[in-house]
Amino acid sequence: MAEQLKAAFGKVKMTPEEHAPLQGYDAAANIADPAKDVLDDIYARILLLDDGRARKVIIGIDSCVTSEVPFLPVRPSDNGGKYNYFANTFAEGTRREWGEAAEGEESSVTVIATHTHSAPAYFSRKYTSRVTAAIRDLMQELQPVRLKAASGECTVSVNRRPRLQHNDSIPIDRSLQVLVFETTEGHPIGALVNCAVHPTLLMNTIGRVSGEFVGLAMNELEERYGDGFVSLFIQGFSGDVGPVGHYRTETEDTYPLVREMGHRLCGDIERTAARLSAIDGLPLRSEEKTIRLPAKEGYYMPYVPMSIHGLRIGEAVLLSTSGEIFNSFTGPLRSGSPFPHTLLAGLANGYSGYLPTVAAFRDGLGGYEIKTTPYSEEACPIFAEETADLIRNLHA
Repeated sequence: MAEQLKAAFGKVKMTPEEHAPLQGYDAAANIADPAKDVLDDIYARILLLDDGRARKVIIGIDSCVTSEVPFLPVRPSDNGGKYNYFANTFAEGTRREWGEAAEGEESSVTVIATHTHSAPAYFSRKYTSRVTAAIRDLMQELQPVRLKAASGECTVSVNRRPRLQHNDSIPIDRSLQVLVFETTEGHPIGALVNCAVHPTLLMNTIGRVSGEFVGLAMNELEERYGDGFVSLFIQGFSGDVGPVGHYRTETEDTYPLVREMGHRLCGDIERTAARLSAIDGLPLRSEEKTIRLPAKEGYYMPYVPMSIHGLRIGEAVLLSTSGEIFNSFTGPLRSGSPFPHTLLAGLANGYSGYLPTVAAFRDGLGGYEIKTTPYSEEACPIFAEETADLIRNLHA
C-alpha cells in the first residue's frame, strides 16, 4: 500500500484561571489577575501528522519560551547579580508525555513558543494535561491530506537593535512561509505560518494576558477560514527583530495597536496564501540533536547546550532551535537548503538564550541582546554548520 500523509489539527485553551506571573519581563512584578487582566484567550495549537509508519506532533503555544529546565541568561547590568533566572515553562517530562500521547517518542514532538511576552511563566499539569488529552483525541481524527505552500512577505517586522526599538538602518529577512493542509477534496483544515517578529507591542500595562498580535492574527485567520480551521504560528529567527513602528516610547495603552498589528499580519498571510501551490507531503521524517556552543568569557560554564530539531514534511522542512537566533542566520540557511520551502523556528523545545551573528558581535552597536547572550562569537559558525547539516541529512 502506498504511503499517505494524514493530519489532524486541534486547539486547546490555556488562558490562566488563577493569578499567574507572566514571562517576558519581570515575572515577579507582573502577576496577572484572571478577573481583570485577560485581554484575549491564549491557546496551544496542535498538528498531528502520520504517514502510516510514524507520527509527528507540532505544538504552537502562546508562551514566551518552552523550557522544562531553568536557564540563566546574563543580566544586562550588575544590579541584582550577574544572571537572570528564567524558570521552566513546563514540568520536566511534559514533552515526553505529549510524544507518548501520540504513541511516539519525545523527539517526535516539536514545541514552539509564539514568544508572546504576555503569557504565564509556568503552565502547570492542569493545563499541559489538556494538550495531552487533545493529542489522544486527535489520533481518532487523522485523515488523508494534501499539502500546499507559498512564500510571501511579512510587513510587521523590523530590526530592533540596539535599543529594542524600530531601526530601519539594519536590513532583515521578512520572509513569510505558509503551509496549508487540505482534505483530499480540497477543504482547508489548518496551516503553519512562519515569520520572524518579537510580539512585544503590548505596553501600559504589560502585566496582562494576551496572545499578542501574532495570536490575534491566528484567531482572525481561523475565523476567516471557519469550520474548525486551526493555524499555528511558527516564530522565526527573531532575536533582533521587533514589531514595525514600535519605539517603546508610547504612554498610552497599546492594546489597540496590538489589534491593528494582528489584522495587518493576517492580511500578509492571506496575500501569501493566494499564491498557494501543491507540494509533496511525503516523506515524513524528523531528526534531533543537542549541540554544545562555546560560551563567552565569564559565563558560569564553558559550553551552552542548544537543541536543534528538523522535521521534513515532503518538500518542506521545519528547522527548530531552542535559541533566540538573530535574523541574519536566515538567509544563508534558507539559500543553502535543498528544500523548496524551509521554515526556521526559534524558542522551540527549550530555551538557551540569544545567539547573535558574527557581524552583530563585531558591529559595536551592543544592545540588550549582546549584553545578555551566553555565547561567544565562536558559537556562530558551529551553529550555522550544525543546522545546515541537519537540513541536508533530512533531504538525503
